[in-house]
Amino acid sequence: MENISTGLKWVIGIIVTILIIAAGVSIYLIINNYFIRAQEQTLAQTQMINQAEFNSYDNKNVSGQDVINAAMRYRGRPQFTIIIKTGVNKAGFYAENAYSTYYKLAIPQNGETAAEPINYSVKNGSAEAHSVSEMLDQSEIKSTNIGNFNVNTLSIFKSTVIRDKNGEVRIIEFDQNKATK
Repeated sequence: MENISTGLKWVIGIIVTILIIAAGVSIYLIINNYFIRAQEQTLAQTQMINQAEFNSYDNKNVSGQDVINAAMRYRGRPQFTIIIKTGVNKAGFYAENAYSTYYKLAIPQNGETAAEPINYSVKNGSAEAHSVSEMLDQSEIKSTNIGNFNVNTLSIFKSTVIRDKNGEVRIIEFDQNKATK
């Protein structure tokens, strides 16, 4: 009788141990799904917040002061370019950034010449970038402002946000000539 009692204790102990392990595994699997879902939602919200900062520049009319503010704000952003085209300087110029990253805009098809997309792997080495102080320089001295890189803070610019194939914002173009008055 004693052997049966000992055997039953062992069997019950093993069954209880298996039940505890099974409960732990099932709780882990349930909680793990919640953690994965929470991580995905957090990532989606982070991406939405990161892209939301550019909504004020996405196909909108902005003031010259907004152009200056964007040049200062995104100066330290890697793999990012700001292109400014004024009424006088229609070809445009680049706002200086800390990484010397200046992408060329895409070239649309012109007659028989094929369109040329933006190549984000190639930096525009011949780009001439200008600082915010040069953009605010209103002097008439030809040597300091020869290309007329002045941005009038009261003028209106049409802003365009250009994203790469991953949806990351890489270029903001400000064009005074396209602005609607």
